[in-house]
Amino acid sequence: MNKKSFKCYDCPAEFEAVSREEILKTLYDHYMKDHKDIITSASEEEKKAWMEKFEKDWAEAPEVTT
Repeated sequence: MNKKSFKCYDCPAEFEAVSREEILKTLYDHYMKDHKDIITSASEEEKKAWMEKFEKDWAEAPEVTT
């Protein structure tokens, strides 16, 4: 399985991961470190909307070619 590239929605940071679970953990760690206010202040509706956008974007994320 190839890695995919994924950009943070709230800063220029980019990450690579093989699986959905791996990128979600990476993003969660990044958000808790650099965007904690976004995570802690988001409503359930905002979290749901974020996940829907993430699912679509992860499915379409480009594969990393190295």
